[in-house]
Amino acid sequence: MIPDMFVDYEAQVQEATIDEIVGEQKALASKRLMAVLINHPQIEFSKVFTDLLQPFVLRETNVKDTCVELAKAGEIENTWGGRGRKPRDGDVIRLKST
Repeated sequence: MIPDMFVDYEAQVQEATIDEIVGEQKALASKRLMAVLINHPQIEFSKVFTDLLQPFVLRETNVKDTCVELAKAGEIENTWGGRGRKPRDGDVIRLKST
């Protein structure tokens, strides 16, 4: 039996592709969330999660990360607390006050 010399390479390529897909899906989900927040000024995270989970290939942790990234960018308020915390079901997601 001859060992496959490209197993590690194929695994790295596949992982990068998955990361790229998740990144693209998170960007699309981010745009959708911002559009939803324009019409509904505040939404509980549990609703955000269910609304974004269906149309996008994301896990709950990805949706939480999307909210954290939007808060860091100053687009939405960080209503869920300090460092290292992510939104929970009852936390309100809303646009940043101007």
